[in-house]
Amino acid sequence: MVLRGAQPALLLPLILLVTGLALARGESRYEKFLRQHVDASDPSPPDARRYCNLLMRRRDMATAHKCKHLNTFIHGSADQIEPICRDGGEPAGGDLRLSEDPFPLTVCELQGGSDPPDCDYSGSSSTSRIVIACVDGEPVHFETQVDSQAGEGDEP
Repeated sequence: MVLRGAQPALLLPLILLVTGLALARGESRYEKFLRQHVDASDPSPPDARRYCNLLMRRRDMATAHKCKHLNTFIHGSADQIEPICRDGGEPAGGDLRLSEDPFPLTVCELQGGSDPPDCDYSGSSSTSRIVIACVDGEPVHFETQVDSQAGEGDEP
């Protein structure tokens, strides 16, 4: 059967839409969170700039076509981070949870004048509590870090 008229023109966008949806399903929100934010390999990289430039490329956030502007790596395992979504964290509004314990972090920030494919990052390390979004008991989004206040947790 040969398609005639406007039907072939409508078929191509439909095929592209279905293909795009199938590709988008290739990585769950949880898997994307792990790829973008979790690195258990080194809790304190000696050269944060080199670390950021390497990891941002390895994790597909710095490519020939795009440079993610800001990203935080949590130096812990998925097994250490997932409990924040349950009893290891406290509600922080909506689907957000605040970790009870601090985590070592590396924040990677794109340097001004840096464009694809030459994405160049600076890096800074700290240890802070984190706020993440959870869906069905799994982390799906890094929201922010919360610096500990002096005397936090002390009795009055």
